[in-house]
Amino acid sequence: MAKRMTPEARRLEILAVARQTIAEQGIRALSIRELARRCGMSAPGLMHYFPDMQTLLAAVLDERDRTDSAAVFDQAGGKGLLALLDAGVDYYGSRAQESSNFDALEAEAQDPFHPAHAYFADRFDRMVEAIRPQVVDESGDPDDLFRVVRLILEGSRAQALRGMPIEERLADWHAVRRVLLAHLDN
Repeated sequence: MAKRMTPEARRLEILAVARQTIAEQGIRALSIRELARRCGMSAPGLMHYFPDMQTLLAAVLDERDRTDSAAVFDQAGGKGLLALLDAGVDYYGSRAQESSNFDALEAEAQDPFHPAHAYFADRFDRMVEAIRPQVVDESGDPDDLFRVVRLILEGSRAQALRGMPIEERLADWHAVRRVLLAHLDN
């Protein structure tokens, strides 16, 4: 029997358990039925909050992006793009397994029929708009800088998916950082 919770508390619990499941075991371990069981409720009860996997995944990913972005922004302290990227590298580097599982989910979502495809299709554009105010004064053309950052991030995630150890990816980041720093100093 499910414990009594407010609808918002129950919704947040479902999202937290879904995120934890993906973080620890990957997307293949997540199903509506299994998630309902882990939350101590029935599948129809869970579907009252999230009627299908697409809605659930979008909510989990949105909540993850919201909380992770807040932590990264806080760690960067408003010191610009390079500080923000450093904070992101530190933050996600300390959550290597979770990051790997969510990167794998994003890779699977390249399939247009995947339930998270729509979410990931414009995720980078949403992230750019969130950080644009911190970058506008740093570069003559922030859009070119964002294109470079996109390529760097996508390359790093691809390396992670191919099993490159975190230490090597961090070494790559420090090399890229030196190049970016040289660009931002000009």
